[in-house]
Amino acid sequence: MSVNERSAGRRVGRSMFGRGVHRGGRLIRDSHLRPADPPARRAAVLVLFLFSACSSHKPPADFAPDPAYIRGMRQIRITAGPQRVCPGGIISASYEAQLESGLWVPFARTYEKKRPPKLHVVFLRRISPDAMPHENGDWTASPDPSISAMHGFRLTAFMREIPSVQGFTTIEPDYSCMPHAFSFEGEPGPVGGSGANGPDVTVRLRYLKSPFYPKLLVAAIEVGAAPPFFVFGDANQIPPADWLIMDSRGGRGGRGAAGTKGQAGGDGAPGCPGGAGGAGGPGGPGGPGGAGGRGGRVTVIVPADQPLLAGLVEARSLGGLGGGGGAGGAGGAGGKGGAIQGSPGQQCQAGAAGAEGPKGQAGGEGPAGIPGPRAQILPVSRAEVFGARVSQALADLVSYTDGSPR
Repeated sequence: MSVNERSAGRRVGRSMFGRGVHRGGRLIRDSHLRPADPPARRAAVLVLFLFSACSSHKPPADFAPDPAYIRGMRQIRITAGPQRVCPGGIISASYEAQLESGLWVPFARTYEKKRPPKLHVVFLRRISPDAMPHENGDWTASPDPSISAMHGFRLTAFMREIPSVQGFTTIEPDYSCMPHAFSFEGEPGPVGGSGANGPDVTVRLRYLKSPFYPKLLVAAIEVGAAPPFFVFGDANQIPPADWLIMDSRGGRGGRGAAGTKGQAGGDGAPGCPGGAGGAGGPGGPGGPGGAGGRGGRVTVIVPADQPLLAGLVEARSLGGLGGGGGAGGAGGAGGKGGAIQGSPGQQCQAGAAGAEGPKGQAGGEGPAGIPGPRAQILPVSRAEVFGARVSQALADLVSYTDGSPR
């Protein structure tokens, strides 16, 4: 089963990344390699760039802080941003150490062999239950919004040589850039066969609250037997309807079988002149494409006392596309011309080769699958909304909402 996420939020994320890369490339061209720059300046800049690239690299494996320099170190200060980060987003971070004198000294990210820094990020051990550290000091926030819902993204850094010297900071979660549209598709069909039906999709919706959001909309999405994944939203910012778009599409029909190759033409008889080779037979027609699978079932589960929450989901059960027709078979090869066979001194010619047979016709495209049933709305008690498969992170959020913190 493949998952294709389509959402404005996701597209924005990709386009922002693209602009960032493009912006970085444009900055280099504009500030250093403008066509108007004289050749001498361009050469100097190029030498400087190459020197910097060669002199700044990862520290050696045995690189360690000077014990005398870090003796009496008091604490680590983490400066991270932005102040609020979406699940899966990048957290930029810098680090400083307070020495015994009270002076704050930054940790370098780069290393120069001739001038090694006093402090470097490799001297830090960085851990978080909610984010993954990068070698350069930055972090990637966990993409699961339930992980950071109660505590945000907690970042800790401490000196490897002196674990008691540490720093801590928290970044608040932001759900405004989470995707809101998803399309799930059944498996494609075998050659000439029908595609599989779209998967069963269950959407569970309930208002909760967290230390960061007084009213938080939580959607747990289950596809087939896979564990649920989550979409969160600030209830004060979401539209009144069609906040989540769910497609369960049937699988595409299998491509039709390729046509068989035409029979080869017979060889011409020997003689003077040799006989012409026979024409190749036509290629066989391609098989028809398989039918698309039927659209899957979508179930929306909401609290019985808040049935209008179901209006936030636009559920679509779509038939799969028909498979493409098989390619027509290649035409058979023409027969060889007959060999020369005659008395000595005769002026004879070999027979002409036969023509290649025509290619077979392509098969027709298979029919599209039929739509599945309309979405089913299932009202239940609040305690039953998320079913039996509740993670500890979600259970903590529910307990916080219901007033019985664990």
